[in-house]
Amino acid sequence: MTTILALTVGGSCAPIVTAVRDYRPDLVCFIASGGPRGSRVTVDGPGRPCRGTTEDAPSIVAQLGLSAQQYRVVEVPDPDAFPEIYASCRNALRGLMEEFPGARYIADYTGGSKTMSVGLVLAALECGWQLSLVRGQRPDLVRVADGTELAGLVNAWEVRARQLLEEARRLFNDYAYASAGALLEGLVRQAPLPPDLDRTVRNWVAYCRGFDAWDRFDHARAVQILATLPGEGVPWPFLKALAGRTHATGYEAVLDLVRNAERRAARGRYDDAVARLYRACELLAQVRLGQREPPLDTNNLDLERLPPDLRPRYEKMRELNEMRGWGPEVKLGLMEDYLLLADLDDPLGRVFRPLENRLREALHRRNHSILAHGGEPLDEAGYQEMRAVVGELVEKGLATLGVRISAPQFPILGPQGLCPRGEE
Repeated sequence: MTTILALTVGGSCAPIVTAVRDYRPDLVCFIASGGPRGSRVTVDGPGRPCRGTTEDAPSIVAQLGLSAQQYRVVEVPDPDAFPEIYASCRNALRGLMEEFPGARYIADYTGGSKTMSVGLVLAALECGWQLSLVRGQRPDLVRVADGTELAGLVNAWEVRARQLLEEARRLFNDYAYASAGALLEGLVRQAPLPPDLDRTVRNWVAYCRGFDAWDRFDHARAVQILATLPGEGVPWPFLKALAGRTHATGYEAVLDLVRNAERRAARGRYDDAVARLYRACELLAQVRLGQREPPLDTNNLDLERLPPDLRPRYEKMRELNEMRGWGPEVKLGLMEDYLLLADLDDPLGRVFRPLENRLREALHRRNHSILAHGGEPLDEAGYQEMRAVVGELVEKGLATLGVRISAPQFPILGPQGLCPRGEE
């Protein structure tokens, strides 16, 4: 396997020479500082630029006998300019990975200024390189004894794993459950983890899968997965009602759609969010009509169940549908559902009347969106308009019907596990 070694170069050449000799790489990338007092000259400068305790020595390349094809130099102008050094190291490592795919990549941060070492370490962790450090016996706190130096790998995987864990937590808290889960799954497949970290990663993978299932309205699957985990933070009464595990009012699905819309909007997917709000508004009326006595089905309205004075109006609707070739059923749309509730003097119909014009305006905007009947995407203002009127209709409607449901938004992952959103 091809081995690529990248090193930061400072005032001492000995550890750089040791690292190259120990790893025997196919290509060396020296990261050195420029300028008259920089370390660039020690890489391949003339004469004896490597300063020693007893006598000076030839350049690093000369000591190692490297040909021009076996090394390259990345020069940084200022050894203490962290942003520039980090960017240079990252670009160099990424470039080497593209040039030599599938190689073994090692980054040794022994030499160079502290800033250069930090820049290389961060870039190496980001790019997935192995880390190396030259160490030896220390007779004092000043320097390592000559002849005792040995290059060795540093266990950086746990550090990188914890960085990725934090990235997965951010994705989870931004409702990107599938992305967070995929990132975490990669951790347990890449290398062994300490038992406590492995346990945390596996629990978090299950949380991602469980809430992803719920986010896709697969409530039974969500219960199955989340029941295997510590229950603190999971809104179990709401989820179990949605999954049919406990007694439900029938309106839980309405609030589930509203919460789902909020999650879509939080990620900037306003068309998706409004589509869910539309369905929540429609479902609210359908559930109420189905729970009346006698129950009414808006997909096939039984006119015999209507008061006699309302039947002629809906009989005309049947005739119109048959003329259009839609069949003999009387099917009602969203606004027709609410107008029927209002005609029946239903409590939800009475809540609807003052909101009718606002709802029509919001629906008009929605109907021209790309996910409805138009070609324009909705923006945040369009979502907020729909969210305000649907939220008021749902809140006041359920209150009028005497329905009380606790439907919190999905929790977040905090340092100690799940906790309610807003209480982190």
